[in-house]
Amino acid sequence: MLFDEFDREVFSAGQDIFRSGDAGECAYLIEEGVVEILVVKRGDERRIKLMGKGELFGEVSLIDYQPRTATVRAVDRTVLVPIPRKLVEQMLEKSDPVLRHLLLVILERFRNRNEGSMLSSSSAAVTPEQLKRLDSLKGEATQKLARAHGIKHGLNHDEFHLYYQPICRISDGAVAGFEALIRWQHPAEGLLLPDDFLWVAEQTGLINELGLWTLDRAGRDWPTLKQFTETDSPFVSVNLSPAQLNNSMLAEEVRTNMTYRNMHPSELKLELTETVMVEHPESASGIMHKLIELGSSFALDDYGAGHSGLRHLQRYPLGTLKIDGTFVEQILTSPQSFEIVRSSVALAHALGMSVVAECVESEGVRNKLVEINCDFGQGWYFGRPAPLKELEERFANA
Repeated sequence: MLFDEFDREVFSAGQDIFRSGDAGECAYLIEEGVVEILVVKRGDERRIKLMGKGELFGEVSLIDYQPRTATVRAVDRTVLVPIPRKLVEQMLEKSDPVLRHLLLVILERFRNRNEGSMLSSSSAAVTPEQLKRLDSLKGEATQKLARAHGIKHGLNHDEFHLYYQPICRISDGAVAGFEALIRWQHPAEGLLLPDDFLWVAEQTGLINELGLWTLDRAGRDWPTLKQFTETDSPFVSVNLSPAQLNNSMLAEEVRTNMTYRNMHPSELKLELTETVMVEHPESASGIMHKLIELGSSFALDDYGAGHSGLRHLQRYPLGTLKIDGTFVEQILTSPQSFEIVRSSVALAHALGMSVVAECVESEGVRNKLVEINCDFGQGWYFGRPAPLKELEERFANA
């Protein structure tokens, strides 16, 4: 066996590529030549298949950690492109856990159907570490499937709720608007925050249903929320996910919802993170312009936490900049954080954008933001997120 400069493996006619019982360390793509697949039946080695250019073999043992169940031999001079186990494992680790789990289940059933007792006799080839990883994957996949089912059930049984956090004018504390924050009142686990379930919704497509539900619920609650605002341009902010901003029907869905709820488009602000626009730059720009044509506006959330915020300010039609709270929280103690916040406010104003400082938790931070002419603030200093009924009581007693 020889290796050329491109790491191909070259086999001569009659040479074994691997034998039954060998460890499955890699799969092979045939670049040139022909191989034969041989299995032992009734004590005799028999050819069951010929494979040629462009075909792949050895992939089953590569993925399910079992020994080879057949011998593969070159019929004539054969050039193979090896696909090492490590590369496949890295790709699988980055893939969806449910898909990984289903793949392994299918492979196991393939073994049982085609190899009979060989699976049980070779199971010792799976190391304790590999078994642990497979059990972990099974648990992760099961959890994800259960969570996805729970989200669907929750949408059908009114388990989701919106909490609203006030966004206030920095100069005098007047309520300018609210951000809608989704919560899940899980029947067994109690109140769940977005980090506990949105990742599943994103990966399963349920995020579109959750997104439409959020838009509708915020629109339903807006007449009441609007009564608590104290500025000329009140708004409610709703977060958009990457999947939603890749939905060509989003603008029409928003328009339909606002018409049904008798909500003026200018009263809806849509919040995006850098991740949303990085994943779908072209579709994001097109859909954003359609929504702006309706009269809605966009805010870039968590500004400063990503790696390409300045490029987004240049490329996308944004009306509001929300400065990440990790910088705002430290403006009294960190000169670097203060300068980042100050310069961000100045840049946003120069671009005709308003600014919201996140995580405003104290009078001192608020006063510092007043000094640098920040427009709005959001955080526990102005009010914690709360359901609509609690907000009604809070503002009634104010």
